Amino acid sequence: MATKKQEKRGMRAAPGTVVVIGAGRMGADIVLAFAMGGWNCEVVETDAAMRKRAQAYWPKELARLRAKSSLSRIRLHAELAPVWWRSVDLVIEAINESLALKHRLLRSVEALVGPHALIVTNTSSLRIADVTRPLKWAGRSAGLHFMLPSHIMLAVEVTKGPKTSPATMRRLLGWMDALGKVPIVLSCDVPGMLINRIQHAMFREIYHLIDSGIARPEDVDRAVRFGFGFRFQYAGPVVSRDIHGLPVHLATTRTILPTLHNGRQPGALLRKLVAAGHHGVSTGRGFYRWDTKTVGRRLEHFSRLMEGALARVKRRGEPTEF
Repeated sequence: MATKKQEKRGMRAAPGTVVVIGAGRMGADIVLAFAMGGWNCEVVETDAAMRKRAQAYWPKELARLRAKSSLSRIRLHAELAPVWWRSVDLVIEAINESLALKHRLLRSVEALVGPHALIVTNTSSLRIADVTRPLKWAGRSAGLHFMLPSHIMLAVEVTKGPKTSPATMRRLLGWMDALGKVPIVLSCDVPGMLINRIQHAMFREIYHLIDSGIARPEDVDRAVRFGFGFRFQYAGPVVSRDIHGLPVHLATTRTILPTLHNGRQPGALLRKLVAAGHHGVSTGRGFYRWDTKTVGRRLEHFSRLMEGALARVKRRGEPTEF
């Protein structure tokens, strides 16, 4: 049954059929989010190694989440087979951040889908207008950006492109509500959308503090996790300023803003690590060193902590507003 919010948005929130193109880490988790929400999922992945990984990952993850029955809703394909496309409600493009690749794919997809289907991009950094430029019916397109791990994280950015129709936005918001997600609406198309713009503003200052020797990576992590990050799940940064008082916030802003880093280049240590092939968990070293014998257990523990937080939010019926 549709919620009052869904009814207000005018959307039939019943599950349908979604095509997810790209079964990498992000795409594979998006598939889980929809499959557990009752959607039929057609997944297209041209890379054989990626298909093999996804086929091993989905049953294991669904068993861990006690949602094994959802596996029957997932079908994996090696190409854009045209047989089932006319019944598709939603297509999510989740391939590499290459405009040329995305353009070729979207042209092919638009020729296959029926007139009612929406075509969205999961891009995390490119402008929606740039990604969807080749589409003839751009009113049926938008940005739908999930956060990793997509089947656990609540936030989904729904970005209106310059030609996105109001009906498209209503349908997407209704579907996200029905999946139990918290839609974050952007009425203007900007690079990086909302979450990444906020994160990268923070990262710029973080890398400056590390590069300058002012703080170590582990102390930065402690400051965020056990400082302001600790309360942000329940009171976001804007509402917390009201709670703490705007005069004090204005005074500290006047003092601190002139001292913040405003460089246009990525942090020096970040560039050095990438150039040296130290890419993080995948290579065993990034800002931290990762033991291949224990990293799997550590990442699974991280996922369980997030799932525990999600369960508490759902159990208490936490509102999305303060």
